[in-house]
Amino acid sequence: MSLWQIAARNVWQNRGRYVAYLASSAFSVMIYFLYSALIYHPQMQGGYFAAGYVVQGMKAAAVVIAIFTFLFLLYANSAFVRSRMKEFGLLSLLGVSKGHLTQIICFEGLFIGAAALVAGLGFGLLFLKLFFMAISAVLQLDAEISLYISGRVFSQTLMVFGGMYLVVTLASLRGVLKRNIVELVRAGRQPKAAPTFSGWKALLGLLLVGGGYAWAAYPSVMVVFIGIIPVTTIVCIGTYLLMREGSIALLTWLHRRDRIFYRPGPFLSVSQLVYKMQDNYRVLSAVALLVAVILTAVGTAYTAYALVTEDALASHPNPIQLARTGEGDLTADAQRVERALEAQGLTGLARHDLVTFTGLLLENDVAPTLVPYSFYAAVVSKPREPLAAGEALLIRPNAIAHLPESGPIPDTLVVGAQQQPVTLYATAEGRALNLAGPWVYLLVVPDETLAELRQNAASDAVRSFAVWTGHAASGKALVKVLDELAPVSTTPVNLSGTGLAYREAISAVGLILFIGVFVSLVFFAACCSLLYFRLFTEIDEDRRHFKRLQQLGADLRELKRLALAQSMVVFLVPFLAGLVHSTFAMQALGTMASRTVLQFGGLVACGYLVLYAGYYAVTYNVYWRSIKAGLNRVA
Repeated sequence: MSLWQIAARNVWQNRGRYVAYLASSAFSVMIYFLYSALIYHPQMQGGYFAAGYVVQGMKAAAVVIAIFTFLFLLYANSAFVRSRMKEFGLLSLLGVSKGHLTQIICFEGLFIGAAALVAGLGFGLLFLKLFFMAISAVLQLDAEISLYISGRVFSQTLMVFGGMYLVVTLASLRGVLKRNIVELVRAGRQPKAAPTFSGWKALLGLLLVGGGYAWAAYPSVMVVFIGIIPVTTIVCIGTYLLMREGSIALLTWLHRRDRIFYRPGPFLSVSQLVYKMQDNYRVLSAVALLVAVILTAVGTAYTAYALVTEDALASHPNPIQLARTGEGDLTADAQRVERALEAQGLTGLARHDLVTFTGLLLENDVAPTLVPYSFYAAVVSKPREPLAAGEALLIRPNAIAHLPESGPIPDTLVVGAQQQPVTLYATAEGRALNLAGPWVYLLVVPDETLAELRQNAASDAVRSFAVWTGHAASGKALVKVLDELAPVSTTPVNLSGTGLAYREAISAVGLILFIGVFVSLVFFAACCSLLYFRLFTEIDEDRRHFKRLQQLGADLRELKRLALAQSMVVFLVPFLAGLVHSTFAMQALGTMASRTVLQFGGLVACGYLVLYAGYYAVTYNVYWRSIKAGLNRVA
């Protein structure tokens, strides 16, 4: 039998250990291939709205995927090699030289890398059209991005990931070649010492994690912003310490409880978990931090998507708006809009004209655009009650501050040389005009007050508006009208509309969310793979353990419950730890955004929990079948 046949046979015999590693590697190759195909697509080199942002975002995501995948492959491959030290030692005893052993390991790496590349590129080709359709939907393009495949995409993917597998394979040789035959054979048979608890490490970990949580939950934007890097660092260190010391303390306490001894299931689970947690706390800490990063990153992207689109709609309530600063007439431009609406067959929109001016609020130091109450009541769906003489409603921009209503606030309104005391009621809801240019703040005043102040307004303070309100029959047709009228924006007249604001918002944050979800799935696949191969690198030891329990009288049903309990702890503990970390991170994000955003983080966590639970169910089924197969063999 040749060396490459031995290597192929070794890979096949260890397929249970390699399946998750291979799947996550292939998934990373697929995502990198899809992103590269979009980066080099001719249509993304210009001509599309936000095409430049798409390309730059995809390039950054591709670099992140490549770096993370390389680190994951290094760690995973070294763990596989460590778990097979005895196998390599036996090959050496049979006369296999160091040179031949090196060739066998290199052939194995070649087979696994080739399989991952073929699978990743194959699935990339399969989902390429669907990926382009999804990007087209996110960017709200009129026509879908055409299918495009080039040799450059294939060559770059093969070069990047092929180089990774080569480096990882060569790095894995170190652990084998530096050991002699005795060390290789005994590598998996080292006796395990009883775990010892360190009180000062546990206290330090608790203080670090608790201090990080307290810092993240502090209700101050500046304090939270300054603490982003320090809090992340101390929570990572604290998680590492608590995952080991906390688990040993808890399991040791349970092991000493008298009631545990009278129930064989919990007693056996706790006894075995003490050693499992000691061996796996590094992996569990890494998984907990990865879960926290995934949930926080996607939760932040989803929060940005939800808030930005919400603000875009709230700050641009009018489907179409024309605005002009200074003296001038909007009649000709308004007629163009009317003709465009008529050509598209759009009805249901009512036109409102307004000529007004800006003033100055001395105490608040803002220059709002004055709006008469009659106009405000005509265009706002739920206007406030009429204002009395001397009262005014200050409408703040939603995109800048989402603050509660306040008032009454005394202030002085200045228009030209005239000053008038007013009583302000401030709100961030019920905008009468789209948020654009200098008319960021609106001041609703009684019609009589506006008429009194008009004669004092300077010519450069005059603002003219033509506003269309109501519901159009077709949102797409209305956006098409806005696109056709876009040249209006090159004149002194500013064109805005709900559809344009919404498209601009989702083209930016929607793309971030889209990229973030796919990149997080790469992290998630690697995270699940870490747990999978940690579970299966100990499969031989677990088989021996369960076999001894079976010989001592434990039935198959009891052993299955024991395997379920232990595997659930290994999978659920890091997820719950990561979930708590991400909850405080989302709380900090809410502080900086002046909003409550925990609900967005909760939705993301629920989605990933479903994926995580499904992955666990499949993994446990494979794990138990492997254990059961070992129990059925003759001892």
